[in-house]
Amino acid sequence: MNRNPSSVLLTLALAATALGVHAATAPSKVQNAVAAQEQLDKAAAASQKKIDKTATGTQDMLNQYLQVTQSTDETRTYDDQLAQIIQAQTDEMSSLNTQMSQVGDVEKGLPPLMLQMADSLTQYVKLDIPYREDERLAKMQQLHTLLTNPTVAVTDKFQRLIQAYKDEIAAGKTVEAYRGELTDEGKTLTVNFLRVGHLLLAYQTLDRSVTGYWDKQNHKWVTDNDYRNAVAQAIAITNKQAPPDLMELPVSAPEVSK
Repeated sequence: MNRNPSSVLLTLALAATALGVHAATAPSKVQNAVAAQEQLDKAAAASQKKIDKTATGTQDMLNQYLQVTQSTDETRTYDDQLAQIIQAQTDEMSSLNTQMSQVGDVEKGLPPLMLQMADSLTQYVKLDIPYREDERLAKMQQLHTLLTNPTVAVTDKFQRLIQAYKDEIAAGKTVEAYRGELTDEGKTLTVNFLRVGHLLLAYQTLDRSVTGYWDKQNHKWVTDNDYRNAVAQAIAITNKQAPPDLMELPVSAPEVSK
């Protein structure tokens, strides 16, 4: 069937118009979609910045918290150590105060005790064999005078008292021979004495005519010439005038303590 040329042209024109409208509409949707995506990207980027900023702030806050926590722990530890030190010093001060109080009590009770000890030592000298008796009793008197002197320090008094005891103890471990005066039954003789510790005090006149010893049990001199040679030899050995040797001397048997 043959169409009118004008109708064909009109149809083409309408089709072209329709295509033009469609073509014009399509780019507008794409642009809108692209713009929308750009807005979304920008919004996402902004959100990411906010997240990053928030994360950074949170990390900073966490770091600050950790620093504060560490500082707090260190401060608490230091406080605990300081408290222990203070407590130790307090305990030490309390102990020192107690000791000082005890020392004060000891100082009050020490002088009477030292006088008692000095009296006991004096009594011992009087009961002991009478070697160098005047000299020893004079030392005891000097010691008593020292102990009763208020201007002398307690420590000095105590040292002198202990030294006096040491001297008597040391004498018990030695042997000596010396010359002196002996008074017996109204007679005074110049003799050579032989002392063996605190056990024996024998004597012999210079011409060896009289020999004797101190009887500790009866507290008197006993003449016994049976020991003449033994005493003479012992004196010579003590004075290093003869070699050491064994000899029999009149030593009293030990007494049983009661």
